[in-house]
Amino acid sequence: MTRYEPKILTFTPDKKFSYQDMEDTIASYTLDGWQIVSMTHLQGMQAFYTVLLQREIGEDQTPAMEEKRA
Repeated sequence: MTRYEPKILTFTPDKKFSYQDMEDTIASYTLDGWQIVSMTHLQGMQAFYTVLLQREIGEDQTPAMEEKRA
């Protein structure tokens, strides 16, 4: 059975915010084997970006992950 580990990244634009930094952070995760599932940009009082990532967990990693959660 294939399992996936999720990760959510949130970026909030402020004075120090840089689109290049956001792209570099996302790129570092994709180079480590994470896949981008979705990316949203919500505009309201304060805009922010949310990126949903996932990576496939091998059968050998599953018991170790379950032990960490217990």
